[in-house]
This record gives sequence, C-alpha cells and structure tokens, in this order.
Amino acid sequence: MLKKNKNAIKLTLGIVIAAATIWLTFRNTDWPELKSVFSNARWGYTLLVIPALASSYVFRVYRWVTLLSPMKKVSRTVAAPPLLTGFMLNSVLPGRLGEFARSALLSRKTGIPFVSSFATVVIARLFDGLALTGLTLAVMAVMWGFLPESVRGGLIAAGCGYIAILFILIALRKWHEATAGILVYPLRKLHFNKAASKVEKMLLDFATGLDILKDPGEMVRVSALTVGVWLSLCVSVIPVFYALEMPWEWFYPPLILVLAGFGMLIPTPAGAGTVHYALGVLFPAITGIPDSRAKAMAIVFHATQFIPVIIAGLAVSRGNIRLDEN
Repeated sequence: MLKKNKNAIKLTLGIVIAAATIWLTFRNTDWPELKSVFSNARWGYTLLVIPALASSYVFRVYRWVTLLSPMKKVSRTVAAPPLLTGFMLNSVLPGRLGEFARSALLSRKTGIPFVSSFATVVIARLFDGLALTGLTLAVMAVMWGFLPESVRGGLIAAGCGYIAILFILIALRKWHEATAGILVYPLRKLHFNKAASKVEKMLLDFATGLDILKDPGEMVRVSALTVGVWLSLCVSVIPVFYALEMPWEWFYPPLILVLAGFGMLIPTPAGAGTVHYALGVLFPAITGIPDSRAKAMAIVFHATQFIPVIIAGLAVSRGNIRLDEN
C-alpha cells in the first residue's frame, strides 16, 4: 500500500509539473501563427522519423544483450520485449519507473538476479549519459558564445556528474568490496549497521552486473553501439525540420537532444511540459528560430519520439501477457 501511495504521489507531482511547464511554454504563444505553421506542414516527412527511431532501439537491444553476456547468453528476441516495455513505461510514467520494470521482466524470463539485471540497465544509461555529454561538448564548442550563463553551468555540471558516476562504477567493479564499504561508511558511522549491511549486499550483487567493465573489447563494442543509438536519434530529428519547413544547421539535432535530455531529468510523464519548455523556449532563445516554429517543432518532436515507442511497448506487452496465459 505504501509503495502504491508513493507511486501515486510521484504521478500526481509529475502531472502538476507537466501542466505548469506547458502553461509556461505556451502562455505567450501567437496561436494564429502556430496554426499557420501546422497548416502548411508537410506531414509525410514525419514518417521518416520511424525508421531512424527504430534503428536506435535495435542498437539498444544489441547493446543490452552485450552487457548481459558476461552473466548469461540472452537472445535479442528475449531482450527486446522487456526493453520496449520499459521504454513505454518511461514514456507514460514519471521517475524512470520503466527501468525497474525492464529489469524485473528480464529477470523473470532469464533467471538473472534483478539487481544484476538492473546494473546492466544502469551501465546502458551511463553510456547514454556519456554520449549525451559528448553531444553537449560538441554543442558547447560551436555555440559557447551564444549560450546563457545558466545553461553553460548546467551543461558542465551534468557532464561532470556523468563522469563521476562512471568512476564510481569502475571502482565498484574493480575493488567491489572496498568500494561498497566506502559507500556505506556514512551509514555505519551513524550506527545504522543493519541498513548498511543490506545496502552493502545490494552493492555487491549490483557489481555482478558490472562485469562488462572489465573487458576492453566488450567496452569498445558497447561504446560503438551507443554511438549507433545516438546517431540514429540525431537522424530521427531531421525529418521534423523538413516537415515544418524550418532551416537547420548540423548541430541543431544534437542540440535538440541535449535540451530534451535536460527536460527529461525533471520527472514528468514522457517529459511532457519540460521537453516542450526546453525546445519551445530555450531552443529559439539560443538559435534565433522564430518562436512559433520552435513551439511547433517541440510538439512534433515530442509526439514523433514518444508515440511510436508507446505503441511498440503496448504491442509487446500484450504479447507477453498472451504467452504467460498460455
């Protein structure tokens, strides 16, 4: 009951934040101009988002199978449904709850311990974070003089945070007992010995899922697959510009992904509101794109990125239910 209440509170808070940021984004909108942008849009181009977006998820599946390989050989057909279900849940619920569901579904199918499965999900997300950091550095190098001071600070802090997490995970894998002991030391210092022991055991189980970090060859493969994920995502943004007849530079797609990534850090369902604010308000402020076109782009980008994932996740979820019933 307590867990259900917490989830209900998170969902309610996410909806409130989404509503507030949507209002902030569209409160001064020129609605006739926005309607004109949509009326003149060439919607056929948006269909080109789907193959590029699908490609990014193919790379994600291959990457997850690679991360799981030190523990157990898992086929792509087994890994794909939990991954798509997890991303679907991330697209409709706040707080990245789909990552836990993804790990639980895979554990149920393969027998891999949940904590170890979840560790591979964390690694995958870490590589995504490092890729986003790389995109951030590229965008900053091109647009440093045009970025507001607050945006610069946020981009730098995010990059440093991802690198710090990487070092912690490497330490946990290489010196798992010593690192786990250091991480739970504050709990022991406060005499929460029982809690410290439980957390330490979880960290050691978690370290099992970090086996991929000890194999340089596998690290290179995971890195290459991560590049495939994010190049595919960059390509998936381009058709939106053509659909809305917007001029674009080569660094606009990574800039959009960086800003959308920051919007997704705030826990709203599917980044609703926060992603729209990042793209509908910050993007035109940085690039000089007209306000109405930027807001139209925010709406179309959000829809084309999330609706296909929700549909695919629902499809595989129903398939799983039928298989379980049989």
